[in-house]
Amino acid sequence: MFFKSRPYSLRKSRHVLKTYYAWFKKRGQTLTKELHDRMEQKLIRLDEALLAGDRKEADSLARQVENFKTTHVKKTPRDYIEWVIEVVIALVIALAVATVVRQMWFELYEIPTGSMRPTFKEKDRLTVSKTTFGINVPLQTKHFYFDPDLVERTGVVIFSADQLPISDTDGSYFWIFPAKKRYIKRMIGKPGDSLYFYGGQIYGVDRDGNPISELLNAPWMKGFDHVPFLSFEGSMSGTTPYQVEIRHINQPIGRLIFSPFGEISGEINNGKTWVKDKPAQQSEGKLQSFSDFYGMRNYAMARLLTKKELQETPDINKTGLADAPLYLELSHHPSLSNPKPLTQRTSMGIIPILNPYKTVIPLQQQHLDKLMDSMYTARFVVADGRGKRYDVNNYPFGRNHPSFKDVPNGTYEFYHGKPVQVNRFGITSTVPKDSPLNSHKPENVQKLFNLGIDINTMLQPTSANPNMFPHRYAYFRNGDLYVMGEPLLTKEDPTLKAFVEREKSKEERATPAKPYIPFQDYGPPVKEDNSFDVDFIRTFGITIPEKNYLVLGDNHAMSADSRVFGFVPEANLEGTPSLIIWPPGDRVGSPEQKAYPFFSLPRSIIWGIAAIVALIAYLIHRRNLNKPIVKK
Repeated sequence: MFFKSRPYSLRKSRHVLKTYYAWFKKRGQTLTKELHDRMEQKLIRLDEALLAGDRKEADSLARQVENFKTTHVKKTPRDYIEWVIEVVIALVIALAVATVVRQMWFELYEIPTGSMRPTFKEKDRLTVSKTTFGINVPLQTKHFYFDPDLVERTGVVIFSADQLPISDTDGSYFWIFPAKKRYIKRMIGKPGDSLYFYGGQIYGVDRDGNPISELLNAPWMKGFDHVPFLSFEGSMSGTTPYQVEIRHINQPIGRLIFSPFGEISGEINNGKTWVKDKPAQQSEGKLQSFSDFYGMRNYAMARLLTKKELQETPDINKTGLADAPLYLELSHHPSLSNPKPLTQRTSMGIIPILNPYKTVIPLQQQHLDKLMDSMYTARFVVADGRGKRYDVNNYPFGRNHPSFKDVPNGTYEFYHGKPVQVNRFGITSTVPKDSPLNSHKPENVQKLFNLGIDINTMLQPTSANPNMFPHRYAYFRNGDLYVMGEPLLTKEDPTLKAFVEREKSKEERATPAKPYIPFQDYGPPVKEDNSFDVDFIRTFGITIPEKNYLVLGDNHAMSADSRVFGFVPEANLEGTPSLIIWPPGDRVGSPEQKAYPFFSLPRSIIWGIAAIVALIAYLIHRRNLNKPIVKK
């Protein structure tokens, strides 16, 4: 059976006329007079049919013109060269236009990592507006126009990595135009803001001392934990052979000094001068200790130990601990002087590590059940009984990847205690209740807690790595002890009461030679009337300089954000996500963030220019419809 092809549209017939008439003008003289006249007549008749709007006649003549050239004209090398040149020119113009549109108007993004979970997950596709608060200069880190008042705290932003201390920042548009990679984080602080971390939350005041209430009260901020560090050591760099500078939020706040005899001492930087670290003399009015910065003293790094592992772990007072299936080890109050820093041998040589105070809490089965009910992990891949963290480059399995026996091959993740399987398109399905992943046995709880972010057995507790803590954190909030964003122990829990009393006793028994600072609830930075303590927040918090911004990932345990690379310069801000368009589900639509105004000057300018260009193109098209193409 034969199918008749659909007739050409008037647009398609007009394209045929333009193409072959252009060829005819350049190469028609190579035809014989008879063929030249026949071709000319067909082009004239086709032009007349188009002007008359006769689709049927135009279709017939357009096909005749195509067949005529195919039948009577042989292609020459010049034809191929001209065709290639035309294609290349058209492609370059199209790519240039697409690049300008993506840089200045809108763009489609795919999320590569889990740093913004649960707001954005790996493989999410979103639309991004580049006109939210400025007009970007294409392929440069600058703006034609920028309005800082349009930047919203608690909104999500897209920014360039240009000039930030991040490795591998070079990228490109369409593998042709050089560009810097872009990142997506949540806007937390604007120029002049001072921010302090307590209880998984951020207390902030602006340059005028007004409280930044949306950081605490915005509904989309309720489900996130905010921790002021990824590790106590932050980022380290050697300033001299005998000194190592420690940076948090890319600001130098401490340094370790090595003597020729192997002794290590430390000093902190209070913003003006280096002073001795005094962890046992914490003050409410002056920076004296490394752990005073930004609220670090309010947080502990956590991991789970078996009874045997607890006995093998040094620097922990184990007297009077209740028997338990697992123990929550808390590493807290990092210091540059006491306890003395340690050194650790790695593939990069010997590096210094801080030696925080340590304490433990015995956890019974009801506490382990709570941990499983709030469990979250990185997205991880299981193959042949072994697991590794999901990554876009699909790196091979190594010897440090843990066992996941009896777990079917696939990609998985935990959030709020619920494991799901993720297919190749990012769509999730519920894991069966009888899956080994759902087990509340102590060994499974310990594995998921200790390895669930890095999926790497190097973080398993051993006597060889007493300070290799996973990215798990504990903190007090209003008397309750939180782990993984949920209260593991309430203030009324006998286990927590016993822990608090034990910490007080350890502090009372401490001596100048062997001090101890308890891990306790220091309370939020508020006064008795519940107003923010502005002086305290400005003294111990982080203040953002002019034309700079502080951004954080929603997934604090997996996000390289301002805690690592510091402040984002104003020039680097490029836009904001508008819609989640994939995968299908209840997250499709506007992301959880403070809404940006739909009408703004930069958005109006870009959309206005686009409308004018579209109108001009339409008017030219309409004019061409009534204008002959072939010159008689």
